[in-house]
Amino acid sequence: MPLSVGESSQVESSQIDASPCLFDQRPRIFRRRLCLTLTLMRAGALMALASLAFAIPASASPIRVSSLGGESALLLDKTNLLRYPALARTFAHADIELFDDWAGAVIPVGNASAIGLYLNHPTVATDHLNSYIATTGSQTFRSLRPTPWFEVIGATTIGSLQVGSSLRYAYDRQQQGPAKASASLREALLGMSVGAGTPHGFEATLRFGGTSFVDQDSVRKVSKTDGAGLGIDLRGRWQVSSSAFALPWVAWERDEAGLAPESRRVTRSRAGLGLNARLQPSVLVVGGIFVGIDEEEMVDAAGVTRSNRSLQLPTTLGGIEIHMGAMAIRVGIRHSARWNQDKLGDVEDESFATELASSIGLGFRFGRASIDGLLRKQILRDGPYLLTGAGDEDGGLFTNVSLTYQLYD
Repeated sequence: MPLSVGESSQVESSQIDASPCLFDQRPRIFRRRLCLTLTLMRAGALMALASLAFAIPASASPIRVSSLGGESALLLDKTNLLRYPALARTFAHADIELFDDWAGAVIPVGNASAIGLYLNHPTVATDHLNSYIATTGSQTFRSLRPTPWFEVIGATTIGSLQVGSSLRYAYDRQQQGPAKASASLREALLGMSVGAGTPHGFEATLRFGGTSFVDQDSVRKVSKTDGAGLGIDLRGRWQVSSSAFALPWVAWERDEAGLAPESRRVTRSRAGLGLNARLQPSVLVVGGIFVGIDEEEMVDAAGVTRSNRSLQLPTTLGGIEIHMGAMAIRVGIRHSARWNQDKLGDVEDESFATELASSIGLGFRFGRASIDGLLRKQILRDGPYLLTGAGDEDGGLFTNVSLTYQLYD
């Protein structure tokens, strides 16, 4: 029976049944709804625990690379096929990048081949091209932002040798009355892989590039330029123990493309060594070190030479990936130092800077599907941010998210 205010102080606590399902003082309908809610919550918790117990860990995505140091050449990962197309058959998978707005898939064909298509996939070459376009030519030309249109990949196996190739094309065009401008970038990659899946082997990719510029201003003065590029990327795989691989790596490329009457030449070199060690079946440790040099030289219409030389001093990176059922936790760190030298005519400027970056990532695997996210670190020091995703102008718990699907085991 209901209690009055005066009687409430005389009731012993033992007389009150705290179980929500048996609390007779609540209306009957409310009790039934509460019991149903608790039952559904228990069922959901059991399903979640079951999925964690039987699912296998996530294995590959661009976000995974970013959260483990950010250098794909020093990490064995399915995304290696974008750098080494000969690995397309070995690393076939589908990928959707939700925040970077690109997607692609490589599918097996028979037992020895694979074909693939990527749409809007950005590359380092397009980033460098856009940086140059923003600094030269007419206002219309500077507004160009060539974006990758497509990338086609194909690979096959011949005995113990895997060969593959990919074609990339990026393009943009603008017209404002009589002023018009366009820029395009074409790349062809030819690659081979020896000893994939064995203790020792290597990958090699040869890159051919072509660039075209057109810039016509309001008085119909036209500048046209065609440029070429060449590069090579080599990586070895050496099993140093039953659970560790060493990855020596060297890469070089040169592009010559400037908007007439300018001439421009860019050279980039990298060399490094990576180590991937699985300390336990559920724990992967990644480490690496590399050096590099970037050189750019431009000569304008007046014959004045401007050059930039950037020396990347030993850059170190490391990361750890821990699997717990269907979930993976990743923590990565990267330390870099650069020495820059700019020269314009007889004037020379120098600068030095260091940078330390860290990242935290989460991965989830459901059957063959994987979700990988790069956590916004604000959630570690802001409680409400963890619940609402609010707290800075970007918002959200993740800075980036990948969805991948493994096409075969």
